[in-house]
Amino acid sequence: MSPNARLGAFMVGALVIIGVFIIKIEEIPFGSRSGRVRVQATFPSVAGLDEKSPVRLAGVRVGLVERIDLEGDRALVTLALDKDVALRQGASAEVTSLGMLGDKYVELFPGPAGNPPLAPGTILQGVSPVSFDQVLKTANEMGTDLSAVTESLRQSLGGPAGQARLDEIIENIRQISAELKALVQANRQQVDATVENFRAFSETLRVELPKLAEKLNALADNVDGVVAENRGNLNESLANIKDLSASLRVSANNLNTISTKIASGEGTIGKLVNDDETVNNLNSTLKSVEDGVASLKNTIGRAERWRVDLELRAETLPDLPETRGSRTALGLDLHTSDVRFFRLELVDSPFGRVETRSQTVTTVFPDGTSETTVKEYTDVRDETTVNAQIGYHLGDLTLRAGLFESTGGIGVDHFLLKKRLRLTLEAYDFNRDSSAPHLRLEGRYFVTRHLFAYGGWDDPTWSDRRSLFLGGGVSWGDEDVKYLLGTASAIGGAR
Repeated sequence: MSPNARLGAFMVGALVIIGVFIIKIEEIPFGSRSGRVRVQATFPSVAGLDEKSPVRLAGVRVGLVERIDLEGDRALVTLALDKDVALRQGASAEVTSLGMLGDKYVELFPGPAGNPPLAPGTILQGVSPVSFDQVLKTANEMGTDLSAVTESLRQSLGGPAGQARLDEIIENIRQISAELKALVQANRQQVDATVENFRAFSETLRVELPKLAEKLNALADNVDGVVAENRGNLNESLANIKDLSASLRVSANNLNTISTKIASGEGTIGKLVNDDETVNNLNSTLKSVEDGVASLKNTIGRAERWRVDLELRAETLPDLPETRGSRTALGLDLHTSDVRFFRLELVDSPFGRVETRSQTVTTVFPDGTSETTVKEYTDVRDETTVNAQIGYHLGDLTLRAGLFESTGGIGVDHFLLKKRLRLTLEAYDFNRDSSAPHLRLEGRYFVTRHLFAYGGWDDPTWSDRRSLFLGGGVSWGDEDVKYLLGTASAIGGAR
């Protein structure tokens, strides 16, 4: 098979793969997914939810988020559901995530069983989850309250001031006992009268006690009958009271042991109550936890703002020999901000990198004379080259600098037609001896969001290498990759 035939087969295969990518990424209705039903839901907030995010029912993917609009101060989300999904009156939706830091998706609740079907045009009421910022705010408030409690304990029970308060309490108890003793002495007569009254009561009791004893005997007989009839229940109640008293005794012993250890300064609470250094260490630890949470929040927020775009392209150079008549590239752009990005690509260059080296040879003749010659060698190395560049977006212009096919260079991109058309000028390999720097003029048109075609003029200043070129490619972002991986895992799980 000739090189042109191989290139044509490669392009056909690439276009088939691109078609599959477009069907999957753009969610083109096909086969059993055709005829999807649109349902709308409103949410207080959909932070982290994007278009094409999954829609699940009982954890099973049944559709995707087709569109997100703002209606007043709420988010209006249009859901494209499989036609076999049945929603009933009382259905609702909730924005949730896979794990603590997983991707956001919409979970559907179809409504109570037995309810009539959902009327067409009904807007579901959605629920938004608690945000990570709210959790951090609550944790920060808890840390502040705990710090205030420990500071209050330290000020109340620690140091000379705490000792003074304890001495004051003991002195108050002593004064109360002295006043009680004086009160008893001052009311001696009333105490004697009380004793006399008790004597008269005992005399009355002597007379009335036999009558009372007779009544008590009758009552005891009745009680014996009741006890005999309910002896089993009574024994069970007594056993329960016995177990309860044993448990109370154990609990009292444990409380005595704990209070003794706290008073002697043993354990964490004992040190917290009696040791100022422990309180200070606890405050320092809480402050470190607060700083760590803030640092983690900033790190996660910065990583979530990054965006990755991947690209695969292939081109043919008809003016060059068949063995060098094509160029392919695979790489990615890492956008760390809205202005700056980094590009890394592997390029199958038609010529590789040309290097010129010299070798000095000295020949000594039998008569003692010598002759020195310098030979020049030209090598072509590394047909697989590297693009490693840093770029900046300046409105409709993009400036790039770094490695172009493993040599230093610069590039300028200009976007037109709402960024569907891109004009590019690149200059690199400034050190080659045979010609001026390598120039590349390119025009690229995006047929769809992910599919593009391009053409131009490569290396016009070197007659042996100048050639027109024509090619095509596909590009996709990290959100598309995550969506494709989710689709593939869903297909694999269904099998």
